[in-house]
Amino acid sequence: MRLALLLPGTVVLVCACGHEKAKPAPAATWLAEPIAAVRTSELAAGASNPAPPIANPYTDDPGAMAQGRQLFMSFNCAGCHGAAGGGGIGPPLADEDWIYGGSDANIYATIVQGRPNGMPAFGPSLQGEVVWKLAAYVRSLSARAEAKGE
Repeated sequence: MRLALLLPGTVVLVCACGHEKAKPAPAATWLAEPIAAVRTSELAAGASNPAPPIANPYTDDPGAMAQGRQLFMSFNCAGCHGAAGGGGIGPPLADEDWIYGGSDANIYATIVQGRPNGMPAFGPSLQGEVVWKLAAYVRSLSARAEAKGE
């Protein structure tokens, strides 16, 4: 208990500090995405517990892939991966060798979470259907290369 001597004409401000619990900051929505089930390896400790498949709703949608291509260019993915996904500073996307898995769900997770040694996390600025469209386009790069026989 504190006592204070008040002089005439003194204004007293009273505030309560430290007595209320602070509410936790809301989690970023991109961290709450259902990509925790995406596996980059088949290795798992303990009994087998396969992850549920996560399907891209835009896999065969040409309009979505066109939007994905626009995103690929506007976010300067081509700066690292090449305009046609052939690689450069970053690994090629137009082949079947994927460091963190080549499924649409793995590509989604890579875009949102980023990867060590250069791939930034775009989760704070890209979420949901936009990332699925970008993933559909990126996945189509390797399908196109495969069709050409590269």
